[in-house]
Amino acid sequence: MAPRRLVVSDVHGESQRLLRVLEMANYDSSTDRLFLLGDYVDRGSDSTGTLKVVEKLVRNGAVALLGNHDLMMINSYYNEDNLLLWLCNGGHTTLEEFGGIIPEYWVRFLERLPTHHEEPDCIMVHAGLRPGLPLDEQSDQDKVWIREPFLSQYRGKLVYFGHTPTCLLYGEDRWEPWYGEDKVGIDTGAVYGGVLTLLDIDSGQVWTA
Repeated sequence: MAPRRLVVSDVHGESQRLLRVLEMANYDSSTDRLFLLGDYVDRGSDSTGTLKVVEKLVRNGAVALLGNHDLMMINSYYNEDNLLLWLCNGGHTTLEEFGGIIPEYWVRFLERLPTHHEEPDCIMVHAGLRPGLPLDEQSDQDKVWIREPFLSQYRGKLVYFGHTPTCLLYGEDRWEPWYGEDKVGIDTGAVYGGVLTLLDIDSGQVWTA
């Protein structure tokens, strides 16, 4: 039997929810393949714990991608001019947790993460892709930040993405994966009153916490 392919995105410091959905799915790193689509820090109460969980998962074979919040933290570490953007987007919770100093260790860890992952039948990315551009010409900025024109115009190989809460995609208070044309949104708003969702992309089964 083929290994399960499990995806989750936008943990945002909710380490216990991440551990819970993995436990609910009976995730086994020796038989399952796990993909985390970015945004491990900010807004939730345990960014440090989340980074530790993600690091351990990666050591055991998971693929973790970079998100825009992770990138804002990296950019703030290198240049204080970037700090305001990060703080205004929820970074204050993470910075407080760090005691006001961004740890170099976690910057180095996040810097090593790729901005997309490609499977034979799909692409995984934090935010989306620019329509009409080959994958190897996509910018990292778009892959972690884009909404439009990706959401309305992208057509091509199936894309799994986070970044945009699914309630915005549905236009109503609906916290479940969103299935659009050639794209599937899985940010189900864990820090916005929604849930964290782990999705088996082959069976469609979901686990939420």
